[in-house]
Amino acid sequence: MPGRLVANPTDLTAAFPHGGTALGLARDMVFNFGIKTSVAVAEEWGGVVTRAFYAGERPFMASILREFDNDALNNIFPNTTAGSSSGDRRIRFEPGVSGQNRSGYDLTGKALVLLFSPRAVDRHPHILLYYAIPAIDETARLQMALSEEIGIAAVFWAGIDTQYRCYNVGKREDLSL
Repeated sequence: MPGRLVANPTDLTAAFPHGGTALGLARDMVFNFGIKTSVAVAEEWGGVVTRAFYAGERPFMASILREFDNDALNNIFPNTTAGSSSGDRRIRFEPGVSGQNRSGYDLTGKALVLLFSPRAVDRHPHILLYYAIPAIDETARLQMALSEEIGIAAVFWAGIDTQYRCYNVGKREDLSL
């Protein structure tokens, strides 16, 4: 289902970007519920599962950023700077330079409301993360081969907001900010 990512939407009834900020082109978006199940087994019957228990969730949304969109880079990477000549964001890691976020930087400081807005806004489900903590996939790399499209793997961990909400998946008219 094709769609786009929006940071901090304010009005789900409005057209894309729903009063928020579009995060550029992305592909291969996936939402993982991260549902955990704990099972009890009967040893006397050879380890057959006898009960299953819901053990919580660790949900996240992931996608591949298809372009160097200034808003996406600034919202997702821990260290970016505006280019002195172009004004566009550049990703940098200079741990000895003042103003750089170093190991141990709390990524929750970059948390945002994240919306997956499908192209068919009135037919397909939207995915709303109320407290999305952005991160770059640890195996992310910048593709620079002719046979591959440019892309940076981003992950948005679904945390809990101040109203104890995590995520909501459904039709646009059924969701609320």
